[in-house]
Amino acid sequence: MLENVLEKFYETVLAFITGAHNSVKGQLIKKHCENLSTHGDISFPNTVKSWHEYLNTTVDVDPGVTLLSFMDKQVEDLIEQSKNWVLKIRKVNESKERVYMFIERTHAIRVGLLEASRNNEFIEQSIREGTSRVLSDPVENENSITSLRVKYLTKSIQNLYCINSKCKNSFYNIIVSSKSSNACDGGRKVLCGAVLNAKTGVKETSVSGDEFIRIRQGEMTLIAQHKYGVRVSTDTKWKEFISHLGESAVVFELLQIKPNSAVKINFDCSSTGSSKGAAFILYNCARLETILRTYNDKVIEGSYPALPKYEDVDLSLLTQEDEWCLIFNYILGFPSLIANCVEINEKNCEFRPHLICNFLCSMVRVFSQYYRRVRILTEPRKHMLPVMFARIYMLKTINDTLKTCLHILNIKSVSQM
Repeated sequence: MLENVLEKFYETVLAFITGAHNSVKGQLIKKHCENLSTHGDISFPNTVKSWHEYLNTTVDVDPGVTLLSFMDKQVEDLIEQSKNWVLKIRKVNESKERVYMFIERTHAIRVGLLEASRNNEFIEQSIREGTSRVLSDPVENENSITSLRVKYLTKSIQNLYCINSKCKNSFYNIIVSSKSSNACDGGRKVLCGAVLNAKTGVKETSVSGDEFIRIRQGEMTLIAQHKYGVRVSTDTKWKEFISHLGESAVVFELLQIKPNSAVKINFDCSSTGSSKGAAFILYNCARLETILRTYNDKVIEGSYPALPKYEDVDLSLLTQEDEWCLIFNYILGFPSLIANCVEINEKNCEFRPHLICNFLCSMVRVFSQYYRRVRILTEPRKHMLPVMFARIYMLKTINDTLKTCLHILNIKSVSQM
């Protein structure tokens, strides 16, 4: 089962306010994604009205009375109690409307990197075990792009099914189909939206799935030729690499839209650059691999000392705002993403791999910004080594998380571009 320290933190905040462990995070306890240094990391409403159904009070409260004053508590009480929580609070800003909490970053980083290591290992093991409960509709045997989407969607749902505890407690068979009329014989159906031609607005039938992959491979070839020269179209290894990139672009393009919604494909990519999303993600995957490989090579040749043990690394040196954004949103936030990708119960059966696509796009944008601004591999001077060690550990975790996301989507990562 995935660990989720953010969810545990929400539960302890809830218990501090109400004395009970109810799940109300989605409505009341809000995780922030931007402006963390000024707006705090997490906040909750500071009005009694917002919490009235959880406070078991029938007393009329003056609208001007804040939640904390109604509870006869101060922000200092929140900070003090959090010293025993899974995440600690270093500062609290209180307004009449909301209470803004700033997480103690060094402790959260250490907890988050350890949690991520265990979670990534758990996910990889769960995917290897597989499942026979998720299948594509047997009638999906044509070589259309819509059937190709069904195929990719089925694989990603199989992986999400394997790693999500909601599914392990379910005994439903899942059938992925593009045909809403087909019966499911006691199982649960996931409807896959059709692939439409963006120009005509109708279901694409003239271009086959294989032809679509070749179109995207051709686009990748042109991108690579522009960057690396003509040899990419003749070199065998380059051709194999471009083939992989082209199919990866297709997988990403077909999965980045909500499964039951139609996907509109523009086959003239000269202006839209439909493959750029997947290419940018894989390019940053290669960047991470190159940094880590270069560091290891320099250790072997004696230019850098070996990476210290995790417990000996000073993570307080990760003071850049982009570093905290990467860790808070994309490492600590990863288990919540996985949980949000699945909803399976008596009423609903939804899988949302498109959320992973969105997550990847957002994560690599922040990492690319960080990469351009911060030099990771510095000169091996004694005073510069500790921060480099901390950054290497952070990048190893980001790299593993990125590759785990790609694995769930059934996209192979790349080590160089």
